[in-house]
Amino acid sequence: MKVLGISFGRKNGNCDILMKQALLGAIKTGAEVSFMNTCNLKIDRCTGCGACDKVRDRGGMSLCVLKDDFLFVREAIMDADALMVAAPVYSVGPTGQYKNLVDRMGASHDRAALLKENQRRRSLGWGEDKMLDPRVFKNRPFAVISVGGARTEGWTSLGLPNLHLLGFSNQMIPVDHINAYGMGDRVNPAFDEKFMNRLFKLGENVAGAAGMPEEQIEWKGDDAGMCPTCHCRHLFIKSGTEVECAVCGSAGTLRIDGGEIKVDYTEEEIKRSRYHMGGLLEHQEEISDMMVNVSKVLAKRGGELEQLLSPLKDIPEIKPTKL
Repeated sequence: MKVLGISFGRKNGNCDILMKQALLGAIKTGAEVSFMNTCNLKIDRCTGCGACDKVRDRGGMSLCVLKDDFLFVREAIMDADALMVAAPVYSVGPTGQYKNLVDRMGASHDRAALLKENQRRRSLGWGEDKMLDPRVFKNRPFAVISVGGARTEGWTSLGLPNLHLLGFSNQMIPVDHINAYGMGDRVNPAFDEKFMNRLFKLGENVAGAAGMPEEQIEWKGDDAGMCPTCHCRHLFIKSGTEVECAVCGSAGTLRIDGGEIKVDYTEEEIKRSRYHMGGLLEHQEEISDMMVNVSKVLAKRGGELEQLLSPLKDIPEIKPTKL
């Protein structure tokens, strides 16, 4: 089994150290490991051009057309059987380069859309050699490490939930996560033996789940969290006692049990998590319905747009001055 560890921090900095320590744990299980630091890689933002969808719809492999290092990172992820990522928290959430990767992967690797496309190709009588890259359908165990210097956990509160975003589109399976805040007080993580042992264990947990059937993979983290799927503690309050996991989208009912906040989720709601196919299929249907609506509205009112938008032309735009 191949385990990939990706660090989004400074070269030889805390993220690198933490990730390599976790990879040592993976090696102990017999896994083949590889490591990548992205700090000097160029991963630009998704421009929303839609080219990946257009290439896929024409029979291609649903790949981004932007020319940077994204495809190198994507290829390493596709080749792995399990994935671990570590990213620094600078302003409450992870570094922007990580979100760029999330957006680039999400646009072209939504499993619901890819399954639908393979079904379309088979209905047209296409051979298996014309199907999408089978690696996009691999179930990968997934773990994340949020790395922050602040000794106050609240200053890293959006680290873990944002790191989980990478797992949705490709339907990775959360196995473990660590909010490694307080790194400033540790000075160097190597000084904290207990912490280094925990990172080692994270690597063991992820590698040990690689290749297992999805239904047999268990959460191994220290905290079960408020959500049975992503195990984060971030809740979006809807109304009354109705809440939703802000990370993976399952809705539940909040209650107080012995002074502790609990959330009850139905099996149906768990299945519509963004980490499950039910959630992706629901979103895919939502987008398809939206596109039908767009076509209807444009057919009826498209001719009005030039006049409606004409006042916006008077807004001055600031542009950089060339030296």
